Amino acid sequence: MTLSTPIIWVVFPLLVAAICAALSTRRILSLIIASTAAFGLALLAAFMPENLTLSLGPLTILVEESLAFLGRQITLTYAILPFIAFTYGTTGLWLLSSNLPGVPVAFRSISLVITASLTAALGVEPFLYAALLIQTAVLVSVPVLASPGAGSERGVLRYLGLMTIAMPFILIAGWLLTGVVILPPESPLIGQSAIVLGLGFALWLAVFPFHSWVPMVSQRGHPTVISYLLFIIPTTILVFGLNFLNRHAFLRTSETIFSIIRTIGVMMIVFGGVWTSVQDHLKRAFGFSVLVETGFSLLAIGLATSGGLKWLLMLFPVRALGYWLWGYTLARLEHRCGSLEMGEIQGFGRRLPILSAGLFLAQMSVAGLPLLASFPIKIALLSQAVVEGTTIGVLSFVGTLGLFLFSIRLLMNLLQPIDIEDTQFWFLEEKVSQFLPVILMLVALVAFGLFPGFFTSGMTSILTAFPQLQ
Repeated sequence: MTLSTPIIWVVFPLLVAAICAALSTRRILSLIIASTAAFGLALLAAFMPENLTLSLGPLTILVEESLAFLGRQITLTYAILPFIAFTYGTTGLWLLSSNLPGVPVAFRSISLVITASLTAALGVEPFLYAALLIQTAVLVSVPVLASPGAGSERGVLRYLGLMTIAMPFILIAGWLLTGVVILPPESPLIGQSAIVLGLGFALWLAVFPFHSWVPMVSQRGHPTVISYLLFIIPTTILVFGLNFLNRHAFLRTSETIFSIIRTIGVMMIVFGGVWTSVQDHLKRAFGFSVLVETGFSLLAIGLATSGGLKWLLMLFPVRALGYWLWGYTLARLEHRCGSLEMGEIQGFGRRLPILSAGLFLAQMSVAGLPLLASFPIKIALLSQAVVEGTTIGVLSFVGTLGLFLFSIRLLMNLLQPIDIEDTQFWFLEEKVSQFLPVILMLVALVAFGLFPGFFTSGMTSILTAFPQLQ
């Protein structure tokens, strides 16, 4: 029997998404089907034999790497399977929390469609068609962002507009780059190609000044949906960007390009950190914190010649844990109090101590608190940034301090009694089903922080899919 990797990790999840859409009224059943499919695909990708042969008793299944479709070809090689396992695993994680109050019913099917589209984007040939598949994921995500009556239309329209504008920039850049190989190094077309490509990725990654939709959508959307989309789409775009570095020597050998990427990354860290520190709305603060994480990703790429790409890949799993915990706790708190303004959550730490601790430590993990997941990777990035230039290192550290400042403000509001004149006793209002996921995720964050090599080293194997970058 013969199958192909695109049928398993692109076509099959689309079929499961259709089934979940048909069963949307049966929430528990669709939850079980969607999460089981996502985790099953993740496990299959993680443990797929290198020879792509599956033996199930007397049945032997030969798995091919390519699938022809409408004159195009999708190829998912063994080398990219670790990343596919990661994306489906994280999708399954978010699907487990899709039964929270307020999560759109369509989220289960749409999340599978998004993951399948992004997976296809990593292997489509000609690879520039990946821009169309990424745009498909963006379009599919709109229904779960645009909540009727939530006042989210402006942010969603800006998100859709800027992400759509990015697509022609990527396509034009790819067309220009096809002729760069035969051009002399001093040709102006090389610089023009790099500028157009950079604009496309800047729009995709919400780099300043194209960032305004992020806090707008974050403030109005459901935390579970927002945390998923702000993780899965930029993460896949960053990996897709490694394709350009791998294919074009002038990009990966130009110190000027890496210096510009480092500078933009530091700018994003400082900008996002400062704006996060002064926010009074928790979901809006999450949006600005995402900009800080984008900055760290760009900083890691800018430090590619010093091992930055490995740090970039190691950031993905710890970022997934932090985003998920942040989305989960924000969703629970928003359901309890209806508003996530700083003034509205005063004293919640005394009534909902475990959810409040989860929210605080999710923020601190993203900020890079010692013993938590992102600390070992971010301290390595900051240390190498100082080696590259003292100014870059200091500014990156200052931007990170903005996240810590917001975290301190958050903690003070959570612990402050509603009435200062009155002593508010501590008591537990949370049910076990509500706080158990928080405890498990906090254990995972500490484990990742204490043993980063053990939990994140597998992510660096993704670089084998890009041989010129190793």
